[in-house]
Amino acid sequence: MRRSRSSAAVGPAIGVLGALAACRPVPASPAAASCPADHTVVLARRADVARVAGCTELRGVTVRTGGALDLSALRALTAISGDLVIGPTVGIEQVTLGALRRVDGAIRVASNGLLQGLYLPHLERAGGLAIEGNAALTAISLPHLTAVGGALHVTDNASLELLDLSALATVGRDLVLAGGPRLALVEAEQLQRAAAVRIDAPSLPPEVADQLRAAAAAR
Repeated sequence: MRRSRSSAAVGPAIGVLGALAACRPVPASPAAASCPADHTVVLARRADVARVAGCTELRGVTVRTGGALDLSALRALTAISGDLVIGPTVGIEQVTLGALRRVDGAIRVASNGLLQGLYLPHLERAGGLAIEGNAALTAISLPHLTAVGGALHVTDNASLELLDLSALATVGRDLVLAGGPRLALVEAEQLQRAAAVRIDAPSLPPEVADQLRAAAAAR
């Protein structure tokens, strides 16, 4: 049987296309999470956040950036065995770490120019806590924090109005609330013990300040 010229041309064409397809590079798969156990990760760009987004535990986290990072992408992170440091930053308006339950080291949130809200809804314990010098910060919510091993300082946050520590029972060292002229609501009715308490918050009701000071007297 004679083959037509068109049929004869199709065969080689298909062969060439098949060869080209075989040589085509395979699309790269998404990069696996990098969860270093021996050093602190520094988050300065979106790519840095994406790289650790699947991590459940990290050695330490430092956020230092001029950009707008969405830290809520760290939705798998439940524990930090070292410190959590946020700041200085100029582009972050809100910090939410929804799954974080413990920070064995200290938490320091300082010098974040646009930060308005700090939300750690499931944090239960921290080695220390310092929230300082965040000019636009209005709300701090740590409703499940029960124990701070070291000091707890919330100072020089000129716009701060609300501090939710409603589950806090013990502070290992001193508790200081100062430099917050607009701080009018502090929820800390479970506080039982602190090494010392210093309150300098003119908008805070006197009975709330007295309740906090009583925790030091009860030692």
